[in-house]
Amino acid sequence: MKKNFKAVEDTLNRLYDIQADHLASFDEQALPDLEQQSAERDIEVSRLIRNVDILVKQLEIETGTETESMLFFLNDRVTGLLDQNRALEVKVKAVRDNIKNRMKQLSKGTSVIGSYRSSAAAAYTPKVISITN
Repeated sequence: MKKNFKAVEDTLNRLYDIQADHLASFDEQALPDLEQQSAERDIEVSRLIRNVDILVKQLEIETGTETESMLFFLNDRVTGLLDQNRALEVKVKAVRDNIKNRMKQLSKGTSVIGSYRSSAAAAYTPKVISITN
């Protein structure tokens, strides 16, 4: 059982470190690679689910105060991970909203520039004469 608990604890620690790195990347980079970060977290979460399933099957067999203390420890760690995950969600939403607003501004700018062109200028297409023939 201790081996299974250690596997869960190690996975929790890796996931915590990954999320901390991803949170820090928002401060270091203008636009972190959200897709890659999400994939990294998904891999660790699936590993965590698998390890927790194994541990729970083992805990169904064994009971006692040691088991209770392990569950309280895991509950605290998972609560910390969920808090980190909420912070990541807020940062990702802010980045996406910022990109969406910039795209709207860019779209408005191009339509305004287009409205300044006269119809004659829009119809004018330069002619090219080939001098190599």
